[in-house]
Amino acid sequence: MRITRRVTNVAVAAVLVVSSACTTKGLSFVQDDRIDILNPTENATVGLPFELEWRARDFDGYYAVFFDRSPMKPGKSLLSLVARNDPCRAEDDCPDAEWLAARHVYVTDRTSLRVELLPELRDNNRSKDRHQVTIVLLDETGHRIGESAFTNEFIIDRRD
Repeated sequence: MRITRRVTNVAVAAVLVVSSACTTKGLSFVQDDRIDILNPTENATVGLPFELEWRARDFDGYYAVFFDRSPMKPGKSLLSLVARNDPCRAEDDCPDAEWLAARHVYVTDRTSLRVELLPELRDNNRSKDRHQVTIVLLDETGHRIGESAFTNEFIIDRRD
C-alpha cells in the first residue's frame, strides 16, 4: 500500500514538472460573438456572384475577409501576408487592394462584400466545390485585433 502511494505521488509530481513547461499565458479562452456570418450560412450552396453578409456587435472598424486561406497571426499587419522576396514590398502601399484581391483577401469597413469569382476547388471526380470564408477584425493601421476569427464553409454551385 505504501509503495503504491509513493509511486502515485512520484507520477503526479512528474506530470506537474513536465506540464509546467506548457503555458497558456496570453491566450484568450473567451468565446467572441461580435461577428455573425449571415450569408452564406454554414454549408449553404450558393451561385456566383453572391453577397457575403455579416452582422457586427460592439465593433466599428475594418474587416479582413479571407477566402480559402488562413489570416495573419494576431497582432500582425496585412504586410505579414507578403513574402519577403515579393516585389510588392518595394511599394509604399504594399499590399494594396489589387494585390490582396489576387489572393482572395479583401479589406472593408462594411458588413457585406460582393463576391464575383472564386477559384474552382473541385477535383476531377466532380465533388462539391467547397470553400471557406474567414473574417478577422483590423485596427486602422491594418493590424489584426485579437485572436478571434469568424469562419463559415459553403459550397459553390457550378452547374456546367
